[in-house]
Amino acid sequence: MQLTGAGRLIIGTLLTGILAGLGAVGFHYIADNLGEILFAWADTQHVITRLPIVLIVPTVGLMLIGIFLQKFPASRVGGVVEVIDSLEKHHSLVPVIRILNVAMSSLVLAVGGSVGPEGPMVQLGALLGSQAGKFCGVTKRQMETLVRAGAAAGIAAAFRSPAGGVLLTLEILGARFDRDLTAISVASGIGYLVRTTILGDAFPFRPTEVLATLPTVTLVILVPIMGVLAALAGHFFIWLFEKWQHIFPAQWPLWFSITVGGLMVGVIGIWFPQVLSAGYPTIIKAIHGDFGFEMFVALLLLKMLVTSITFGSGAVGGLFAPTLVIGSLFGGAFGYGLHALFPSAVPQPVLFVLLGMIVMFGSIVKGYWSGLLMIADLSGCYHQLLMPGLIAGGISYLISWQLHEKSIFGLTLDPGAKREALVAVTT
Repeated sequence: MQLTGAGRLIIGTLLTGILAGLGAVGFHYIADNLGEILFAWADTQHVITRLPIVLIVPTVGLMLIGIFLQKFPASRVGGVVEVIDSLEKHHSLVPVIRILNVAMSSLVLAVGGSVGPEGPMVQLGALLGSQAGKFCGVTKRQMETLVRAGAAAGIAAAFRSPAGGVLLTLEILGARFDRDLTAISVASGIGYLVRTTILGDAFPFRPTEVLATLPTVTLVILVPIMGVLAALAGHFFIWLFEKWQHIFPAQWPLWFSITVGGLMVGVIGIWFPQVLSAGYPTIIKAIHGDFGFEMFVALLLLKMLVTSITFGSGAVGGLFAPTLVIGSLFGGAFGYGLHALFPSAVPQPVLFVLLGMIVMFGSIVKGYWSGLLMIADLSGCYHQLLMPGLIAGGISYLISWQLHEKSIFGLTLDPGAKREALVAVTT
């Protein structure tokens, strides 16, 4: 029986969602699980006990990865930027060789590099969507839809947020509210279901206590202040991140730069293993209130630093997870600091840990709506986060555009700005 165009799109969508979900499971076992087990263990040991592991694993591991990246330059290309490039310049065809970048990113994460799994999962999902489209023989427009559907499914499976995956394609990958968004949504939902059915890890950031809504005075005064400070903190991180892109001498071989970066990260990790790898255990500790105000501030600055070092040295990986860790630490410092001063205005500082991830995602990644939905999905605190997330996240997002016109990916992501630029050129 001859399949219609719609039938091919439906089959391609189902294949993309299933494969992206399975890919997220595999990535979890290779990268997330290994890195979290290793460095969660280090966090429980004395400095002298964990010193050999924390120092040697990042240094030697990143050195070997650096040698591979230098020998195979194609493995350095990938992530969100590459997906956007494929959509805009390469007819939505994502080369199979991009799987090398996904593999290298998983290994950087496993050996303690301050990267995340979500960027590589966007790349993997887009690659799977592109291959599913070729297999099903879809049209050019349908191919674009499947690439975005794969990216959404990858994010949904990695973040465990189907709505966040869909919104991210709208905010960053150029999707629109039209019929194609239905296929993107279906793939996102399937990717999420495959991941959570196999691993059973939905709502990883759910607090142990039932959260109440914030008092009105907090929403009117403190939450907007948090949005302003988050924009400033996000701007500082992007500035630091860009500075470290030029710290390592250009004449150094790539493998040597990455090795030195791994050594620097390992030295910091001897005393502060909480900043190594993706950092999800650190978010859990922040939600449980295991840090004091001073530790929140120290880890916030050090996480910004080790992330900048990791990427500045030339290592590859995702930036979403480090952004969330930075946000949780920022929110913890803000919430627990104000709780000590005004306990009635901030009765449950854990809510600000979650809110911090929303405001930082908007400021650093330029994903306002997707950040709000992702953290709501990850925590299950939809009602409690909606109003403060809209206020603080919106303020942080708007101010961030005034402070820097590009996201952490170095891209001008504002669709309105792109349209204005196009009009200026054509007129």
